[in-house]
Amino acid sequence: MYQNKLVASLKANGKILREFKDTVYCPFGAEYSILLKNLNTVRAVVNVYIDGEDMLPGGLVLNAGQEVDLERSIKNGNLMEGNRFKFIERTNTIEQFRGVKLEDGLIRVEFQFEMPKITTYINDTWQNKEWVPGHWRDKPYYVGGILRSVDYSAGENTRISATSAINSTLKNMNLSAKAEVHDGMATMDWCANETGITVPGSKSEQKFQTTTIGALDPQKHSIILKILGETPDNQPVRTPITTKHKPKCVTCGKQNKANAKFCTECGTALEIFA
Repeated sequence: MYQNKLVASLKANGKILREFKDTVYCPFGAEYSILLKNLNTVRAVVNVYIDGEDMLPGGLVLNAGQEVDLERSIKNGNLMEGNRFKFIERTNTIEQFRGVKLEDGLIRVEFQFEMPKITTYINDTWQNKEWVPGHWRDKPYYVGGILRSVDYSAGENTRISATSAINSTLKNMNLSAKAEVHDGMATMDWCANETGITVPGSKSEQKFQTTTIGALDPQKHSIILKILGETPDNQPVRTPITTKHKPKCVTCGKQNKANAKFCTECGTALEIFA
């Protein structure tokens, strides 16, 4: 997904997962990574939140044009090793122990860009300057490094609105959508096995190092992806649905292009096959 000069995609088995608007489909039990690329001409500080939890305290610094395949979180300041991201089913046992969180199944990528810098020629000396609100100042010295910054900005929680599918189903069943009918337990039962959660996976030795960064543009941007382990027709995803996945028409059997919504041979709507 691309937004405001930053690209964020999910990868499984080394392949980019296909996006259906803001949703990707991945088998339960699979490990995945987050591919990030800064297309801007200035550096960016990226914060990643999975299931509402901060995966990179302090943020990840991406140079202009840099691409990073993020495969693990940073816990307790360990920059040398950690656990890969693993997507699992949120079972009843897990729900009873851990509970159901508002952002389960959501991956939120929040980012800010560094303010642009300028180089001036003063008294036979080149001086690096950077813009801070109201004036230019001498650019601070930067430690060689590409990853975590010392900027500890925190993102706002993302709110999720309920879909209309539940109300529509209740109406078809001649049930009222009142609070006493559509209570918390009813919602939990309806969403069972649809949304998974991310947990620690196998060991990763992806290494990070600290660096500093200048003043950040106060404007924050965000990209949100939803990861599911079931297709819209309630079928479990058996293999990752990648960008190279070509949907097959159920009517005539034609293999269509990955981005096709209807069969080019007969016009049948294309389903999502796991």
